Amino acid sequence: MKFTLFTASCTGREANCRYPQKREIQNAQDLKEAAAFDHVCAAYKNSYRSRDNFLWSDVAVMDCDNDHTEDPKDWVTGEKLLSMLPNVAVAIVPSRNNGKAKEGRKARPRFHVYFPITEVQDEKAYTALKQGIREQFPFFDEAALDSARFLYGSPAESVLWQEGERTIIEFLAGLESAESSPMEPPFYTGNSIPEGSRNNALSHFAGRVLKRYGDTDKAYKAYLERAAQCEPPLSEKELGTIWKSALKFFRNKIESSEGYVSPQE
Repeated sequence: MKFTLFTASCTGREANCRYPQKREIQNAQDLKEAAAFDHVCAAYKNSYRSRDNFLWSDVAVMDCDNDHTEDPKDWVTGEKLLSMLPNVAVAIVPSRNNGKAKEGRKARPRFHVYFPITEVQDEKAYTALKQGIREQFPFFDEAALDSARFLYGSPAESVLWQEGERTIIEFLAGLESAESSPMEPPFYTGNSIPEGSRNNALSHFAGRVLKRYGDTDKAYKAYLERAAQCEPPLSEKELGTIWKSALKFFRNKIESSEGYVSPQE
């Protein structure tokens, strides 16, 4: 597994837009050293960070702040994310606010996720890929999907490094293939959703049924039937929050995306 980052010579400077130092990341130690500085995951014209200056990237970076729920049992950790991505190449680094209270929210796991990909030279395609990743994993930060995202540097005590034969693109393609197959299984097999994965499982499920059936009673009924498999059950308030979040993403991102085909069509 390898990918490329570009670092600044400073840390914690949001106003800085220049990232001239190219770093080839081939192992956990390389990543640990680079992540100590403010950095970006794409090459930009004249090393100046902006969407218009995007040249190429070989790594899709995602941000997880665990702001999708206030229930600690449903927070995602780096280890839990790895279990969701068997045989997928991925690296995870704690963010500078990991384990800290932030914006009135109590302390929780916060981390950055790096997915090596085949080099992408189209800015819109790169952004679309990140949006596709979040569609499958709604706990990733919706505000961190643009192609000019920078990451604050922070000393990392540990890095999770998972070598894998599949890229995240291949992983997503496999999910899409399974969902579109005429021999596909039902959306769920009746297996219960254990504590600790309820929020993530239902967010993913809500996104799937909305994409398949649209904003319909059929989609919502399927969602509630799946929610009934949670052990222990989630509160009605939490179920409503998950559904509204999935519905917002569906309306703002999926329905309005180029090439989207409605369930009716």
